[in-house]
Amino acid sequence: MKKLFIAALLFVGIVSFAQDINQKPTRDQREKLTPEQRNEKYLQKLTSDLNLDNKQQEQVKQLIAERSAKAEKFKQSRKDTKTPPTAEEKATFKKQMEEDKAANDAKMKSILNADQYTKWTALKKEHKGHHRGKDHKSPQERDQAHLQKLTTDLNLNADQQKQVSELLSDRSTKMEILKKSRKDSGVEPTEADKKAMKKQMETDHKAYDAKMKSILTADQYKKWTAIQKEHKDKMKEYRKDKK
Repeated sequence: MKKLFIAALLFVGIVSFAQDINQKPTRDQREKLTPEQRNEKYLQKLTSDLNLDNKQQEQVKQLIAERSAKAEKFKQSRKDTKTPPTAEEKATFKKQMEEDKAANDAKMKSILNADQYTKWTALKKEHKGHHRGKDHKSPQERDQAHLQKLTTDLNLNADQQKQVSELLSDRSTKMEILKKSRKDSGVEPTEADKKAMKKQMETDHKAYDAKMKSILTADQYKKWTAIQKEHKDKMKEYRKDKK
């Protein structure tokens, strides 16, 4: 188990390395590219952004290939276990990830010249800040963005917008309470807990669906259910890709 989570940490480091200054591709693009093709694409971007010479390209190419191989190995190992990590394993995981990032940084520093390394670290910082800003929206900001999208997609009137806003807020509050309770417990849920949670989520979803149906017109509700199905299908494909 310990080796598995060290492998997991290496994978996180690898992904971080590969995405530090490379824009995240779409799901369709990821499906079409092999690991070797992704490596080559990333190398081309680094070559362009940092003006790498031939020798540097060969060195960076080898570094990317090594880390990509570790990533593929982890993806395979992740399929073989569903056991959650212990607190000790999480601590080991975090420490090893920090060491791995530091080692990667040192290798890149030894390959690049001073100006290239400065630019590389600046691009990493800029990319990290961009994604942090995207990923850390408040519940209220997410609700507002969702409301705006629904208003556009379903052509909601003012009264409908108010009702949907209240519904989104109520649901968001419940989710935050659930997240906080799980975080505070610090204990992995049992199979019975997971089944009870799944049942409650299904009940809540049906209630949410009924409320939306009461707010929307027949045409709007039909379109909304189609959008919901499309989103659900995309999530299934995403989870399938992650396995």
